[in-house]
Amino acid sequence: MSEQRSLIVGFDLCSYYSQLSCYNHKTFEPESICMTSDKTKYLIPTVLGVKNSTKEWFFGDEAYACKEAGTGVLVDELLLKVMNNQETDIFGVSFPPVTLLEKYLRKCLQLLKVYYPSNSILKIVVTLKERSESLREGVYKALDNMGIGKDRACVQSHFQSYQYYALSQSEELWLNDVGLFDFDEQGLTYQQITINRKSHPYIVGIIEKDLTETLSYHDFEEITESEKLEYVFYNLAKSVLHKQIVSTLYITGKGFEGNWADHVLKELCIGRRVFKGRNLYAKGACYAAKDLAGESKLENFLFLGSEMITSTFFISGYYDAKPAEAVLAKAATPWHEVNGKLDIILEDTREG
Repeated sequence: MSEQRSLIVGFDLCSYYSQLSCYNHKTFEPESICMTSDKTKYLIPTVLGVKNSTKEWFFGDEAYACKEAGTGVLVDELLLKVMNNQETDIFGVSFPPVTLLEKYLRKCLQLLKVYYPSNSILKIVVTLKERSESLREGVYKALDNMGIGKDRACVQSHFQSYQYYALSQSEELWLNDVGLFDFDEQGLTYQQITINRKSHPYIVGIIEKDLTETLSYHDFEEITESEKLEYVFYNLAKSVLHKQIVSTLYITGKGFEGNWADHVLKELCIGRRVFKGRNLYAKGACYAAKDLAGESKLENFLFLGSEMITSTFFISGYYDAKPAEAVLAKAATPWHEVNGKLDIILEDTREG
């Protein structure tokens, strides 16, 4: 029996932990794909492992267990290796970084077979925090080696995934602006989605503020008094939200683990909705994949940001003896995805 190509997949590929999600056509929303029967275990360590005796490859928690038991070697920093084009020697064999990334992605995507044994990928969006062209191209190359070309795959930023996630929710949650606090090993940032409803389609922009100088992950680990940490975050939050009309706040990242910020979040709930979790980017990528598959309801939005071109570029001419416009690049397309080409015939020219 042949596989049905129908899976719409989002993959949040990060330096330490990654996440996989797949759109469920029964519940009409993305669902997290877990590594085990424990449905709360959806964070996949971004590492590989090789067993000493059999040279068998492992990934995620199994790779860490292999190293801790002394039965194999651990291969970590996969994304950094791709960005630096750094090969890795494993048992005397040199592995290119894209090959290692391909092995990791292949292992992760095999988890889909547990949920959907007779289906294959229709569209997949991989979302990255790192703004690295070499990493972006490395992901495309790894997917292509797996038989998933650019006609079925897209690589986008966390910014874009956040926009897709927020605006795929019920309208009451984005009635006004939408805010996001992201606190991980790289620091604390605040991103606010703005929507211009006077235009058609609605223009969706994003404002980012880096708050790491005031509260870094190092500070988080060093501050032992939760009251002090709570005080610092509360003042930061009140500062960035001052005079802002925000309907919903999302809270994500390893730094928000535990309950140290719960009192602040209750304060922030006054006049708005607040959601805390770590699967926002993976599910946002899944919504973006749904859009690529032509199943999205976001055609009334034009997503803009620092990575997108803000205007549509076209050439006016004639086609089939009629005036026509040939679009080279559409507004809201990431600049690194612009590759439009056009063959034209000029008037009033002589052949040389």
